[in-house]
Amino acid sequence: MHQQQVEARKKEKERKETTRRLIQVGAIFEKYFEIQSEEEAEKIAKALQAYVGKNKEKILHHDVVVTQKKKTMQEAASTKE
Repeated sequence: MHQQQVEARKKEKERKETTRRLIQVGAIFEKYFEIQSEEEAEKIAKALQAYVGKNKEKILHHDVVVTQKKKTMQEAASTKE
């Protein structure tokens, strides 16, 4: 009986984490693509699927590189002052 309660709590926690993640991802998608409906989101996601699938690591790495370059440039500018 106790084991079932522990498992039930674990599944509830996982479900809540999944729901939270989906809401956050959906909000980001809506923000950057100005999505007005589920149908629009589906069409845009399908259109981007192949590109992102092939370039996901490159896209993620690019963001890190750009962020690092900006930080380095800001640090260099602040040391010149």
